[in-house]
Amino acid sequence: MRGAALAALLLLATAAARAQSASGLELFTSPAKGYCIACHQVPQGAGPATRSDLGPRLEGTRMRELGRARLRALLADPMAANPDTVMPPFGRHRILSAAEIDRVVDYLDALPSSGAPAPDPEPPARAEDEGEDAKAVIARGATLWKRRFKDGKSLAGCFPNGGRRVAAAYPQYHPRLKLVFTLEMAVNQCLKAHHEPLLDYTDPATMGAITAYVRSLAEGSRIAVRVPAAAQPHFEQGRRLYFSRLGQRNFACASCHMRGAGKRYADVPLSPAAGQATSWPYIRGGEAVTLQAQVRQCLERMGAAPFPAGSEELNDLEYFLTSLSNGLAIRANASRAR
Repeated sequence: MRGAALAALLLLATAAARAQSASGLELFTSPAKGYCIACHQVPQGAGPATRSDLGPRLEGTRMRELGRARLRALLADPMAANPDTVMPPFGRHRILSAAEIDRVVDYLDALPSSGAPAPDPEPPARAEDEGEDAKAVIARGATLWKRRFKDGKSLAGCFPNGGRRVAAAYPQYHPRLKLVFTLEMAVNQCLKAHHEPLLDYTDPATMGAITAYVRSLAEGSRIAVRVPAAAQPHFEQGRRLYFSRLGQRNFACASCHMRGAGKRYADVPLSPAAGQATSWPYIRGGEAVTLQAQVRQCLERMGAAPFPAGSEELNDLEYFLTSLSNGLAIRANASRAR
């Protein structure tokens, strides 16, 4: 036991030493630390090439005009100067130590005055490969959707018209339970009624594939999520969560998808809030990523503990976000590399 404890202490000491020795550039580019490169471009040769433009391009002339004291203050707590900024409070939220902030300031102060523009976008992935991924996921979902239960019924039998166009009406408010019901909840409700094992909301091979198939049955249908008066508290909670800053990095969903819509974070285009719900799930790496799965990933990037999939918080958030796309046509199961 003493040997194991000593080994653990040595590992911690080694990790601490490495953190102390990290250069300003390493802190600037590390996803676990500053990750400033996710929002900012730097002159060619001063760091990785990126198309990120959520934050302004950083050049040495401007950095030196601001001065080291001002740069240090902006890194420690940028909200002191601009309460609406999307820049994380690296010092106040202890993302970076005081010594680490000083090393990032050293790096910024030494940036070249100018550099080449951001590189051209990479060639898109082959459309035929993306299409094959989507077809395979949808086919797997169709098989699960039509599979016979022990009592001879199926998921298709639980929904009007075998599930055609029903996805356009989800999420929906359940007046008896006084809860928001997502499509995934309706699937599990059917399984429960027929004494079948429930599916994990986060499993892309089962629930994700089923969602992809049912959404494909509503392709082109216009989203029509109803928000009756009784559902207003759930709608408002979803709206509040969408605009609330969460986690160590102090982001809100709206930080990227309203204020930053159309820009790039870590080379990924930021989609606008209105219209987002038309495209889910995405096919990524041959798997269906549902809207709630993506929100959970975003919460992790924000440094927040993600709400469980199927929780009231995420259901209400999905309810609010989907209602923003009312009247827009479903275009589900597009492929995305990230």
